[in-house]
Amino acid sequence: MFLKSNSPKLSADTAATQYLESTLDQLIEGDFQARWEATKRLSTIGIETIAHLIPLLEDKELDWEIRWFAARVLGGFDDERALEALIQLLQKTREPDLIAIAAEGISRFHEKGVDALAILLSTPQHCITAVHALASIQHQAAFEPLFAAAKNSDPAVRTAAIAALSNFRDPKVDDLLIKALKDPVAKVRQEAIVHLGLRSYLLEEMDLVSLVAPGLWDLHPDVNQATAIALSRLGTQAAVTDLANVLSSPHTPESLQFHIVRALGWIETDDSLLVLFSAYQSVSLALQIGIVEALSQLQSLALQERASEVLYDWLKSAIADINTDAKLKQAIALALGNLHSHQAEPLLQQLTQDANKQTCLYAEAALRKLAEG
Repeated sequence: MFLKSNSPKLSADTAATQYLESTLDQLIEGDFQARWEATKRLSTIGIETIAHLIPLLEDKELDWEIRWFAARVLGGFDDERALEALIQLLQKTREPDLIAIAAEGISRFHEKGVDALAILLSTPQHCITAVHALASIQHQAAFEPLFAAAKNSDPAVRTAAIAALSNFRDPKVDDLLIKALKDPVAKVRQEAIVHLGLRSYLLEEMDLVSLVAPGLWDLHPDVNQATAIALSRLGTQAAVTDLANVLSSPHTPESLQFHIVRALGWIETDDSLLVLFSAYQSVSLALQIGIVEALSQLQSLALQERASEVLYDWLKSAIADINTDAKLKQAIALALGNLHSHQAEPLLQQLTQDANKQTCLYAEAALRKLAEG
């Protein structure tokens, strides 16, 4: 006959054990939602769950989903046993989802997990997974494996590695990005341009604009768009000139002209505004509206004032010309309201009597903006 223990500690230990066992049962026997809830409970229980999860992770007869959840929990523990178990899984399984969750878990161990992920780079079908995991580590130890991956024959791997390396301010990365501008794959060129646009400190060392600007003439629209944005971030006079030249070219598609108009608006200099003012008279109605919208979003008070004066003249001409499209008048009215141009109040009052009811509503909305500010 066993005597019932009155020890509080023994009772607490028993309750904890029962809680752990029931949670593990839920992980093994439950549906997806139950397993998800079980992983959250296991994470809060602590490292004592590791010894119970590793056998689940290693059991190839189990449903892969159970092993996936076990790996997910193990990745949240800063414990050598958990790391070793995830590395073993990474080396032994061929299940893509298990490889992905193991790599994600290993990445949380920072530099301790780099070697295991670097090994995975040599496996073509899992290389991209390893690159993404290394990218999330953001530790100097991940630099060399990522740098090697940036020269991989698979363009998807090169692209991902370039994106990851952009977090490192290193001359080797600068050189890599510049070389990638001539990559035969458009996606790689696009990624390089994006990140060179974020490295304005290189303007002191090289003619970065001249290196990036040819992307405006690339055959791939995504590269063109990325280049326009990159040049807007560099924001130099040379960048404005290159954007202006492509904007005015008769060979430039309207879709790219829209991106260039936005880029010039983002640069916010006297020269970029002059380009927009000059282009207004010679572009399509859609682009005229695009220019007006770009001007309405200026942040510099001095440039807002200049833009307001020009927009005032444009609205005055638009009201006088009975052939002016209503959408253009509406865009200018709204822009003047956004820029708080009190000078334009008489014109906006006049526009509230326009024959087009929608235009009247835009004029009234602009006047409300003026009243607010």
